[in-house]
Formats: sequence, C-alpha cells, structure tokens
Amino acid sequence: MTKVTDLPEIDALADTDYFYVVDASDPSNPDKKVPRVKMRPAGSIISTYFRYAANITIPAIAAATEQETTISVPGAAVGDHVLFNMQDALPANLGVTMVRVSAADTVQVRFRNLHTANAYAGAALLCVALVIRSIVP
Repeated sequence: MTKVTDLPEIDALADTDYFYVVDASDPSNPDKKVPRVKMRPAGSIISTYFRYAANITIPAIAAATEQETTISVPGAAVGDHVLFNMQDALPANLGVTMVRVSAADTVQVRFRNLHTANAYAGAALLCVALVIRSIVP
C-alpha cells in the first residue's frame, strides 16, 4: 500500500467498507485491510441510527378503520428497527397500530380510528422516529 498522507474523509461508513492498515507484526508484508465488523470487540454490537423529527400528516380515517402514511427517513432500510413517538398529544380515539421501514428511506405508520361512529378528519402532528440498524457478531 502506498502511504498517502492526505486522504479525503468520508461522510459515513457502510457495513461493507474496509479500513486499510499497516500491520506492524508483519514487516515484510505490512499492507492489510480489515472490514468494519472486525474492528469491534468480540460480542459487541455496532448500531447506526437515523432520526426523523418533524410533522407527520395523519390522513382522514373513517370510523373503526385504519389508514397508513409515510415519512422519509434517509438511510433507513427494510429490516431496520423503528422507535416511533408522537411529540404532540395523539388525538382522542386514535391509535398507532404499526410502524415499519416499508422501503428504502421510507417509514410507514398505520393509524387506527378507535371510534365506532365518528370519522377522524386528519391533521399534521409533530413526531420523532428513530430507525436503528444493528450489526450483531
């Protein structure tokens, strides 16, 4: 490996990125690479977090039915875990029944109108979504 003193810095690490190292224990062949997953202590978990803090538009929902809406969370991937919380008070007779990463960069939230007679008109409310991706050894 050529020793470069002025390498450009990257913005974020991908799970498949490699780090190039000089292996001092092998002077005849010191140039090596190591994947990101090997740079953690055994048994540790590396997590990446993507946070959304803004309004979510809850759609109009007929009585005793459900509707879905989405928010854009750049970096989220199908299979990631999602923690979701309304920052504003959730309107009466409305519940959150499901939250998931439905596609790349997209978190889907399902709301249920629990009232058996009255429709919900819809509104924009402040929420926070935390998308978590963990690498487990």
